[in-house]
Amino acid sequence: MALKMGVMLLVAATLEAHCCAQRFGARLASGAVLANANNAAGLAAFNLTSATVFYSFAVTDNLVAGTDATAAYAKAHGYDSYGSGATLISATTPAGSLPAGALALKTFHSASLKDTLTTASAAGLAWASNASNGYVYLRVEGYCQPSSAAPSGSYASRLLTYWSAQRKDSFIVASGSAHEQSALDAGYQLAWDECVVVPEWAVWPDNAVQKQLPLPKSTDLLDWEYLPGANANYGHADTWYPSWASDGNLYTPWTDGTVNGVRSGSGGKPSEGYNSTTGIATVVGDNPFHLNVTDVHVFTSSSFPYQSRYPCGTLVYNDVWFYGTYNLNNPNSTTPQGDPLGPNPSPNCGNWCVQGPLVDFRHSKDFGQTWTEPRLNCSGPTDNLFGEASIHNQKVKFGAPHFVDFGQNMQHKLPDGKAYIVGHGASRPGAIQAWMLGDEIYMARCEPTPSAISDRAQWEFYAGGHGSGAQWVKGNVEAAKPLFVWNNHTGVVTMSYHEAINKFILVISTASFYPSMVKQFDTYFLEADSITGPWKYVTYMSEFGPEAYFAHFPTKFLATEANTTSGYYDTFLSYSANFAFHSGANPPLSGYHWSLQQSRFKLGAEFAAKLHKQNRRN
Repeated sequence: MALKMGVMLLVAATLEAHCCAQRFGARLASGAVLANANNAAGLAAFNLTSATVFYSFAVTDNLVAGTDATAAYAKAHGYDSYGSGATLISATTPAGSLPAGALALKTFHSASLKDTLTTASAAGLAWASNASNGYVYLRVEGYCQPSSAAPSGSYASRLLTYWSAQRKDSFIVASGSAHEQSALDAGYQLAWDECVVVPEWAVWPDNAVQKQLPLPKSTDLLDWEYLPGANANYGHADTWYPSWASDGNLYTPWTDGTVNGVRSGSGGKPSEGYNSTTGIATVVGDNPFHLNVTDVHVFTSSSFPYQSRYPCGTLVYNDVWFYGTYNLNNPNSTTPQGDPLGPNPSPNCGNWCVQGPLVDFRHSKDFGQTWTEPRLNCSGPTDNLFGEASIHNQKVKFGAPHFVDFGQNMQHKLPDGKAYIVGHGASRPGAIQAWMLGDEIYMARCEPTPSAISDRAQWEFYAGGHGSGAQWVKGNVEAAKPLFVWNNHTGVVTMSYHEAINKFILVISTASFYPSMVKQFDTYFLEADSITGPWKYVTYMSEFGPEAYFAHFPTKFLATEANTTSGYYDTFLSYSANFAFHSGANPPLSGYHWSLQQSRFKLGAEFAAKLHKQNRRN
């Protein structure tokens, strides 16, 4: 989501993954086997931080800042920021909390070479101490661990130093990262191996009670944990919603940025003919840390009569790719003739404060090479699939809807065989319904065929009840009733079916500071045994990212079985972050790109025992 339709350019970093099967390894649905760093629950013993990469074109110097002092130096001397770099143990970690054998990453500067060097290795320190190189010690930038500290089968961020003889510039990077690739592309050569950072699992604090979340606490899924630094990053754009096709690939939208040199922007300016582009990409690979984003291109359509047209839910089923788009507006906008489309409730949220309707689902029968688009150019505010509108303070029920992820080619679809969508909405006249803000969550379902999905009359809208008692109304969105209500606390919503634990999990993101769309965001998880509830909450994570959005659990990267011995179920959380709020990255490596964060749910003892019995029977 680009601030004021602009593009935030970040150079992303990925984590080197060391994968092997071991006793506590998690086998993902993709077939990859990923091992955990350790199996202890609780907060990490030491603090991790994402260093920021800076570069000066004037002196051709890469600088990696893990401390405020180094970042301030870079800014004061005209360096440009290129986003999150390597994950370090924070320089502020007390000595007693450092891991055994911790190495200090020391920063030096050479006026003669015009190079800023950060190193912890014997080779690097010898280079820095060579008087002919002219380095002067500045400070400790952070800490890392000897390479021998990475246990076999664990995840570890491996730090390497590259050197450019032409530029006389050193550059410390994480192995396998986008920054390492940038160094190689610029002709840098590997100089030496520095060290590693081996993370420990961390629990994000649960603020559900403080926020007064109106649901009971789950006793099956107790907490959500993440592995700091185990966060794979791809592209320089947001709005990634991959669908797992029968050929094993993921097919995903993206927008408002650049991927593989291809640019997309979904804001349709009236002065530019309302043209909006939405990105298309194929993702190849089974290991979330080693994916190949390929076959990247864009599709152009009109946002008229709204100001933008963004990607939303996608589904690939029986080799047909359905790709949704929705509209957004800024408050109190006007028609091309100057007629007002407001008024809208105040205060102004700062970015896309008016959630528009779902336009439709275009479809492709050749995996995105060609498309059938029912509404390349809409004729008016209600010319869309469900006939909703957001002009004159009208509210929509299906803002930015997303398909429920039932696994590869809808492998775990319900007995009715239908595709389901969830979207966020509002009905109160005083509600601010923005792209990440609303009051309600809605659901609908349809046969997953091009003819049915493009026909409003074939859609069934959830109208209340749970499980076998759920009611549905066909063809009339006005009769739809919310699946979940929490005024001013909903936003973009996704749902995945987690076959290993037989649970549906809703992921909802919303404003941390109502109604701002340019500050931090909160993310929370709800779980249920039935697709229609009743729902219980797992955790409410304030300021996650700290500005994470478009979060969901791609089923390709979920464990095939919960570890009922250790009491954990392994997952990867997909999201983008920090398009407008740039103060830090938490979890580390969160940023304006596609993030895949390794994570897991803590199981309740009774639920783990229940799963254990089921697994033995199977």
